[in-house]
Amino acid sequence: MVQSLTLTLKETIFAKESTLTISPESLEYQNISLSKFEIDEIRYGVKAITGSMFRIGRIYCIDAKSLSGTIMKIRLKSLYGIREKTLGEKYRLIVKALLENFINPICQSFINLFKSKIDFDLLGITFTQEGIILEKKTQVIPWYDLGTKNYSRYYTIFSKGNPNNYKAFYYIEDWNTAVLYSVSRYILKAKKLN
Repeated sequence: MVQSLTLTLKETIFAKESTLTISPESLEYQNISLSKFEIDEIRYGVKAITGSMFRIGRIYCIDAKSLSGTIMKIRLKSLYGIREKTLGEKYRLIVKALLENFINPICQSFINLFKSKIDFDLLGITFTQEGIILEKKTQVIPWYDLGTKNYSRYYTIFSKGNPNNYKAFYYIEDWNTAVLYSVSRYILKAKKLN
C-alpha cells in the first residue's frame, strides 16, 4: 500500500530542521527532489558511533541514488541515547515509506523480467531461469541448490552444496540489497524452494 509521509528532521541536535517528503510520485529532502522514475537505488542501515571504549550513539542512514548519480543522504544522529526512540521511530517510518513507494516497484520490475524469462543482473549476480551466477564465477547455482540467510545487517546467498560459494550484501553499504532480498526470496517461494 503506497503512502505519503512528511517529517521534520534534524540530523543532529544542533542542526537546523529540514522537511522530508515522501509521496508515491517523489522524494524531497534538503533541496534535492527525485521523482519515482529517477530513483534507481536505495540503501539504509544503522551505524554505531564508537567512543574510546564503548558505543556512545548511533547514526540512522538512508541513501537514495538517481539514475544520473545524484545521491540524497538522510542522516539522523543520536548520542548517549538522546532522541534515540524518536529517531528510531522516524527511521522506521521512512524505510517503510521507501519500501512501499519505491523499493517494491523496483522489485516488481525485476520479477516481471524473470517471469518473462529474461536474464538480468542485480548487484553483480546474474539471474537466469536455471539459477544464479555469482559475481566473477561462471558456475550456475541451480535454484534447488540456492540458500539464503537474512541477518539484521546483511543478506547472504550461497550454494547449499558448497557453502564456500557465497556472497554477502550489507544493507547499509550495498545499493539495493533490499531489492536483492525480495527478488531472490520471491523466486525461491514461487518455485516452492523456500
